[in-house]
Amino acid sequence: MAIFKTTRSAVTLLALLAAAFLLVGCGAAPATGWSSVRVVDQTLYVGSTTGKVMAINAADGAVKWQFPTDKPLGAIYSTPAIADNVLYIGAFDYKMYALDATTGAKKWEFDATAPIVPSPAVGGGVVYFGANSKKIYALDAATGAKKWEFATNGEVWADPTLSGGLLYAPSLDHKLYALDAATGAKKWDYDASGIIVTKPAVGEGIVYFAGLSKFYALDAATGAKKWEFDASNWVWSNPSVAGGVIYFAALDGTVYALDAQTGKSKWNAPFKAGDAVRSPLVVDGGSVYFGSDDLKIYAVDAATGQSKWTRTTTARVLASPTVASGVIYVQAHDHVMYALDAATGQAKWALDTSGARLITPVPGSVK
Repeated sequence: MAIFKTTRSAVTLLALLAAAFLLVGCGAAPATGWSSVRVVDQTLYVGSTTGKVMAINAADGAVKWQFPTDKPLGAIYSTPAIADNVLYIGAFDYKMYALDATTGAKKWEFDATAPIVPSPAVGGGVVYFGANSKKIYALDAATGAKKWEFATNGEVWADPTLSGGLLYAPSLDHKLYALDAATGAKKWDYDASGIIVTKPAVGEGIVYFAGLSKFYALDAATGAKKWEFDASNWVWSNPSVAGGVIYFAALDGTVYALDAQTGKSKWNAPFKAGDAVRSPLVVDGGSVYFGSDDLKIYAVDAATGQSKWTRTTTARVLASPTVASGVIYVQAHDHVMYALDAATGQAKWALDTSGARLITPVPGSVK
């Protein structure tokens, strides 16, 4: 059985999420989440920490639209998916929404009967996601009509991954499921002996994910284990595969780079952040970008694990950085959205999403 090395950050995180779910069950949805940014055609799409879906001009931070225009949706942990100019996003109000990406007008909604934490995956005209109803859903992307559902034995917090006609969907029941994307039929499952909160990464016929502090590489077609790795703590951050290397981080701030085929370390030593890293790691242009509970955003050399730059913020960074056209966009947990030069960490602009206003000067500094 996997051993869960308890830390203050892990206990705090579980307590916060448990409290959030209880609040929703009592009819009072919390107002915070940690949605990441999706960038399409120089527009940023994100679920704000105040519970609204926003479209923002990438160049200057100007807000194009917000949904809804009145009351918030509650917590939004889901990152938007965009396909054919339609935005798909789930929220703690039990709903999966389809919005016009240009105007923010609602096209349809689907009631999952429980809070939705994961981001959706979209492909082949179908929207896939999990919910706290302990189910994984497939909906018609155009109409929201349910095509199929698959029951697990636990809530679903992690994002699904669509690859090669299969949907890889983790659950808090300790299992990673590989489902036929067309029918929902189970191809295989793997018991990780611990809850799974990471989105699977797929590359070169291998699927990567973590169950508590143990990191796995499985054959994507059969589910057979290729290798496993014991991390120093619970792995919360979604892994990323790039250039034959798998990158991920743990709640004690340790960041790893392993050979994707063998699981052997690629760096002389792991990188150590100042506090928990639950922000998904993003690899772009030879750098690994991520945020931390120590109120910082990091850029680390992907080949060596050495620091390139570090930028301070005014709150924990739980969301994933998004890189587009040499700019990093990331939302901190105090409602501030940052646009930073990816090469230097210098600020381009910052937006207070709670009031839809630009912040001058931009908080924080770089070293």
